[in-house]
Amino acid sequence: MKMQENLLDKGLQAHSQEHTHSPTNLFKKKRLDLVPKDFPGGIAIWGALPAVFNSSAMIDEDDGVHVHARMTIGGPKQIDETFDIVRIHIDSAESSSVYFDIDGTATANYNISTILKKNLKYLLCPSCNKVHTDIGILAVTYHTLHHCEHCGTAFLDKEPGISNSVMLLKEVCGDVLQDRIVIDPVDRRLNVKRKTFRGGMQMWGSNPAVLWTSPKFEEGGIHFHGFQKNSDLPTVDETFGTLIIDGLLLDPEMMRHLMVQKAMPFLTKYLDALVCPNCETDHFDTFDDAVNPHLIHTCEHCNCSFYAHSQEPCVSNPLIRTLKSFAV
Repeated sequence: MKMQENLLDKGLQAHSQEHTHSPTNLFKKKRLDLVPKDFPGGIAIWGALPAVFNSSAMIDEDDGVHVHARMTIGGPKQIDETFDIVRIHIDSAESSSVYFDIDGTATANYNISTILKKNLKYLLCPSCNKVHTDIGILAVTYHTLHHCEHCGTAFLDKEPGISNSVMLLKEVCGDVLQDRIVIDPVDRRLNVKRKTFRGGMQMWGSNPAVLWTSPKFEEGGIHFHGFQKNSDLPTVDETFGTLIIDGLLLDPEMMRHLMVQKAMPFLTKYLDALVCPNCETDHFDTFDDAVNPHLIHTCEHCNCSFYAHSQEPCVSNPLIRTLKSFAV
């Protein structure tokens, strides 16, 4: 136990020093100092990932840390905004100045890892003692050889894993769950035509929060913005368990997977929407298959194996075809 406490102290110290003294952080535009106990209704934190679909004139907030904070459980949000750096002040018997800084890189890659159900931990670089965060394809691939992004040191872990600095924050905040209960609000429905929103639409897949302190269950589903022409504010801004546009039902799990896929630029040329030639059903590559292009696919409905019609490795997500029809 004493060894674990020393590891936590070491990690927090190095992490705080890194964000305090790093020259790059002097140019951050937006920063939030957050004291969780000041919001008894709960706080929730996510990494901001690009919208899966955006036909509006609004620019995506595809980098940063998105925060919700409430004074009362289920009440209005006092904070609903995206920041470059969030400094979370942590209660400590030893000192009132213990804090943890998180940025968009760590939180976005946490989201990427958890959407694909990867177990995370945190590793300290043996050279500089800073917390290491795996990003991109390494955020969804277990590995033993890690390269510190702070000092460049290569180091080995005793077992394959994925490291993210957020896991240290979760440990000191007592929120160690990665795969917590998420409720899709199936009774919250939206069934509309595209022409209803002449200013365009934005869509994201809802994913588990990096940090969640509310006693309420998290909501899943699809987060949707609908705009009227020449308006910067959406007339619809809500998370739906059932979303139907132009008669097409959108699948939240496909939306979450596509959000991960779009966050990995190397995958762009491999994305496709395949149909099984045997049962003529849409094929959906999930989890590891969703980020590893492959030539032979196995239908999840009839178990038939088939080649991609392009005869080139790809990953299949039926939502790609649906969203292309919305863009026309």
